[in-house]
Amino acid sequence: MPGFELIDQLERNSVLEVFDKSNGVLFAHGFDVRRNNIFRVRDFEIKFAKALGGRKAAACTSGTSAQYIAMKCLGIKAGDEVITQAFTFIATVEAILACGAKPVLVDIDETYNMSPRSLEEAITDKTKLIVPVHMLGNPAEMDAINAIAKKHNIPVLEDACEALGATYKGVSTGLLSDIGIFSLDFGKTITTGEGGMIISNNENLITTCMKFIDHGHDCDMTLPRGKDTASFYGFNYRMSELQAAVGLIQVERLTHIVESNRNHKKIIKNELSNFTDKIKFRRITDENELADTIIFNLESPKLAEKLIGNLAAQGLGTKNVPDAMRWHFAKYFSQVWNNTSYYKNYENQWSVSDSLLSRSVSLPVMVNWSEKDLEKITASISTAISLL
Repeated sequence: MPGFELIDQLERNSVLEVFDKSNGVLFAHGFDVRRNNIFRVRDFEIKFAKALGGRKAAACTSGTSAQYIAMKCLGIKAGDEVITQAFTFIATVEAILACGAKPVLVDIDETYNMSPRSLEEAITDKTKLIVPVHMLGNPAEMDAINAIAKKHNIPVLEDACEALGATYKGVSTGLLSDIGIFSLDFGKTITTGEGGMIISNNENLITTCMKFIDHGHDCDMTLPRGKDTASFYGFNYRMSELQAAVGLIQVERLTHIVESNRNHKKIIKNELSNFTDKIKFRRITDENELADTIIFNLESPKLAEKLIGNLAAQGLGTKNVPDAMRWHFAKYFSQVWNNTSYYKNYENQWSVSDSLLSRSVSLPVMVNWSEKDLEKITASISTAISLL
């Protein structure tokens, strides 16, 4: 699955160049002479946008901060309602709350992403933003979601943290709506350790995000940084040159990572197709998904639990479902709901999502698996399912 599998001497050499070629300037701005006019964060933004077919990208400290920055720059404020989905990473909800807005969470469908029908039912005159989340690499039903958003004149922010490298009808995730965000943490498609990226074909919106990331700096290159102007205030969410040095190598690996995942998933899924009497795959919206995960459901939670035990006996674990559900399904966000006025009866909310997730199993697909690894893994998975 992730870029950390591939970290090697190339990333190490790139980091050392920050010291060898730029005299240890770790800051993304200024010190032009000392750094020999090498600006790695800016170069990483350009390279990232180009890799996805976008016009402009803005690097920041994390996927979570990317989410918050994008929301702030879209004008989300206290009293607004932001619709997202019940199956997501908690950061999506945290960013909404950090804006002072109300999170409105809707059920998922068989794509394991936002249900367009549930979305439309949740829209009110206070709805100011829609945030579909491309969970575990599978793009949401963006045609339907965008049509609903357009009908109600509401912007869309794609949380594509788990879907870097996926496309939907030929367009990269993150570029299917007004603005998109990505995480670059250590478990994502490519990594800078921690880090995030915001992307859009709306250059004015991205420019606003870049300013917000850097205390509101207008970044007027004709002025010394200390005399730079500002049109509004922001905060400090700047990426460092060390992170960008790693990112510049990692983004070059993106095509290989995505192609490897797709090939490996195809092999495993072909084997699992022999068990369609016992398992049902999620609905894939585009064959060019980020194929780093296989997720399917069984007839009951009891069968899912038994399969997880069978997999463990074969030395295999799961990915997010169910091992990290506490951080990915709103039913378990007690630390949020117990401290807000929302969803006081949260244990009984999102019953459609709960029914599906409670009987689901998700398996990781790794980049560096050899042919021998794949043979062993497919055999082990088959054994686990056949014992049900």
